[in-house]
Amino acid sequence: MQLLTKEQRTFIFEKDYQAKNFQQVIQSFQEHFPERQSPTKMTIWRNVTRYRTKGASLNLNKGRSGRKRTGRSEENVRIVQGALTENPKISARKSGLDVTIFTFNRIITLDLKWHPYQMQVRNKLLDDDLPRRLNFVQWFLQRNVRFVDDIVVGSEAAFHLNDKVNNHNVCTYAPKNQPPNFNFDVGISRDKVSVSMGLRGDGHVISPYFYKNNLNGVEYLGLINNRIVPRL
Repeated sequence: MQLLTKEQRTFIFEKDYQAKNFQQVIQSFQEHFPERQSPTKMTIWRNVTRYRTKGASLNLNKGRSGRKRTGRSEENVRIVQGALTENPKISARKSGLDVTIFTFNRIITLDLKWHPYQMQVRNKLLDDDLPRRLNFVQWFLQRNVRFVDDIVVGSEAAFHLNDKVNNHNVCTYAPKNQPPNFNFDVGISRDKVSVSMGLRGDGHVISPYFYKNNLNGVEYLGLINNRIVPRL
């Protein structure tokens, strides 16, 4: 319900002082403020009582009510900011600071305007990878336009059985929209189960194929010739 204005509160008190009857106050209010929903008897009683006991019907505690903010105090904000400046990879659970996890996260997002960035895992590049990529690009640029329709874009997902780093649990904090250079290079692991699938240029999906560990060159060529090429 829309709050009463100062003029409407004063009108209610004056009419109640004159009429001493809630129903007459409501009727007078409807005539004087036809565009406004009439207050209930309880609203009138509270408005008049507050005026008589406190000298005003307005909420004098507005802006000062509610529990005093203690978690996100200036001191805690300063402590969290100092800890992040010293170690941006600090964990909310293991920060060692005298603040709760909830307060720690709220200070970072609401007060410091920082954002947690997850570590990105990249494939380690070898010395002969860059020349091979350059040769492929030059070869691709020489193909005709319809060649793109026959391309199969593939993707693989690996389910590791060892203690590889879970990048969802490793993050570093930095100002929002200013991601840091936070990466972790890993080698090829063979202790895993992998799945591969592809998307053809015309939109057709190549069914997923499961295999243990990694495929060597011969096995990968067999996968292409025996399972992917027949689907083109």
